[in-house]
Amino acid sequence: MPERQGVLHNFSRLTVGYALSQLLNLWALVYLAGILGSHWFGVVQLGVTFMAYALIIGEWGLTVLGIREISRLDDRAGILAYARRHTGLFAVQAVIVTAALWLAVPHLRFAAGDPWVFRIYLGAVLLQVGTYAWILVGLERMTMVGAQRILLSALYAVGVLLLLKPLAGGDPARAARWVPAMYLASVVGGNILLLAAVRRHLGGIPWPVLPPAGEASRRWRATAPMGANVVVGRLLLNLDLLVLGMLAAPAAAGNYAAAARITFVIVIAIEILWSALLPRLSRLAKGDEAGFREAFNYYLGMVLAVLLPAAVGGALLGEPFVALLYGDQYPEAGGVFRILSVSYVFLAAGTYLGNALMASDRQQEYLAPLGVSAAVAVGAVIFLWRAMGTVGTAWGMFAAHGLLLVILATVWRHQFNRALGGLLLRLAPALALLAGAVLLTTGQHVLVRIAAGAAAYAAVATVPALVFLRRQGSRS
Repeated sequence: MPERQGVLHNFSRLTVGYALSQLLNLWALVYLAGILGSHWFGVVQLGVTFMAYALIIGEWGLTVLGIREISRLDDRAGILAYARRHTGLFAVQAVIVTAALWLAVPHLRFAAGDPWVFRIYLGAVLLQVGTYAWILVGLERMTMVGAQRILLSALYAVGVLLLLKPLAGGDPARAARWVPAMYLASVVGGNILLLAAVRRHLGGIPWPVLPPAGEASRRWRATAPMGANVVVGRLLLNLDLLVLGMLAAPAAAGNYAAAARITFVIVIAIEILWSALLPRLSRLAKGDEAGFREAFNYYLGMVLAVLLPAAVGGALLGEPFVALLYGDQYPEAGGVFRILSVSYVFLAAGTYLGNALMASDRQQEYLAPLGVSAAVAVGAVIFLWRAMGTVGTAWGMFAAHGLLLVILATVWRHQFNRALGGLLLRLAPALALLAGAVLLTTGQHVLVRIAAGAAAYAAVATVPALVFLRRQGSRS
């Protein structure tokens, strides 16, 4: 039987890995924004968005299903056999999706800037077959998952920071093609590390093996709603960039992405927690309803205690913070950052609630809220882009993210406990003090204002947060 780790142990390991990887990614992002210029930076960011959708379609729910089912298995040989068959399904889907999208790229309007940037990024779909992080998450071996994130980001950052200029020869168009190639090389390095870890824990390599038809059908039936949920959920994450890619010049997408890619860290934070939490909640959902409720509220309270001050701080400090990173190169990004700082907190909380449905085998209930919110996003983003430009696009996403959170909070309303409500009431004055500290330090360096706000929030929020975590944690 594989030894299981605690959620906080797993979360701490993942947090270190993701924090370091995001710092490296941010460094590379700011560097790229400077040397590519708004046009080619916009092309590359559209390529990244395209790759994200391709990866989701390529795995279509297999990742969540694999984590959930491996977390409920105890025999190493059985886990290895399961993983090999699951990898076989990954391979089938990857080949089909890569071939279809390769042929489709020349006909996609947002890929007109340089179709080869998008085709190179498609290589990530094939490499995803050998990205065995889902196996290690199911086994709750988070240290190597975090290490893989650090290695991938480090390889990518080294390539961008040290090799991009010599290889591109000062030509932004050539540089735009080298960026996805460097990303693919970093994925290969990360995959090698994961392969070694999986082989050590399972005693073998999960080569792709096609499962019997009946078993393949069972898994595909289970992943159908999961894949649909993830694809529609991705629309709520970066539909804005897709719309800008079709309706606006790449430079507009570049201005928007300069802000969006920073605030995206908020959603990454939920992915970190969820990777640690999914195996445990999946087991609790099967046989411990009371334990599931306690864990659900405990980790939701922890999430909100961290994300709410990020929303307030981002809304107040958007322009000076973006100017600190980019100077005056992306003048519209500050206003976008202010709105998305709050919007992505809505999305992160909604994602937590939606993923809890998938952990408890209720994934069908997630699709309708996602669909309604995505439909609102499409209409609002297109209308507000035409009326207000890039800031209007951000407001369109704000409306969709807020709607998703309200709907899912309604779905889970009977699961929330009094302790969670009490925590939120006690955090309100801390948030007010944070806002006051930021406003009172107007005129100071932005880092001083951030520090003042953080200190004010911590002074009031620390005690009620620790009391909540201690009381709820003892029961979860």
